[in-house]
Amino acid sequence: MTDSSSAFDLDLALSSLHADGGDIQLMFRLLIERLSAALGDRLRVERAGRLRRDGKIRRVEIQLSGVTLIAELTDGAPRFLIGQVSGGIRIRTDVTDVAGWLKLLLDTLTAESEHSTITRQALEAIIIGGN
Repeated sequence: MTDSSSAFDLDLALSSLHADGGDIQLMFRLLIERLSAALGDRLRVERAGRLRRDGKIRRVEIQLSGVTLIAELTDGAPRFLIGQVSGGIRIRTDVTDVAGWLKLLLDTLTAESEHSTITRQALEAIIIGGN
């Protein structure tokens, strides 16, 4: 991923996620589906309702390379947080918007994909769709 022909177009990925997710719940369902295999236990999803697996998504937490990305999808306005982690301890948390949250997620995944085939495949799935 060092030359421009193999670099991911993050703007295209962001547009794709926004287009796929006309509503925030749909966008996060697709994102979780596309990332769950690559991220494993670094992806935590909290759902509402009795059928937790299919219930409404309330919270998504993703831990990647020194950051914790948190999306709180409550009935009110969703909140998007970025936690800076050092030595396994969150030292700072900033509030951002969905675009900033997604951009950091994709930037971090892009950097990680240079060393991980599974992460690269997950990132490709976000960009081109499918699994």
